[in-house]
Amino acid sequence: MRIFVDIDDTICFYNDGLDKFSSGRDYSKAQPNLANIKKVNILYKDNNEITYWTARGSKTGKDWYELTKNQLNKWGCNYHYLSVGEKPAYDLLICDKTKRIEEI
Repeated sequence: MRIFVDIDDTICFYNDGLDKFSSGRDYSKAQPNLANIKKVNILYKDNNEITYWTARGSKTGKDWYELTKNQLNKWGCNYHYLSVGEKPAYDLLICDKTKRIEEI
């Protein structure tokens, strides 16, 4: 199975007091959600293809790839692909195949 996993507010969180839809978030201050990372790592170990994808930089044009890659490696995330800034910046995704991390 090919699985795309969001990063911010899914496998990491922030203690900055900002609403998750606020601009100006400092991605370097993201804290890992180890329980959710473990869930995704289990999916990886079960031979699913994992792509982490994020909208980081899709509005600003800033390249967050290296920071994001380093964070995933530091947090022990297992994955096949990483997509940064290519995910559309949206407020709501409606899809028949969508699951929240809490449902895994």
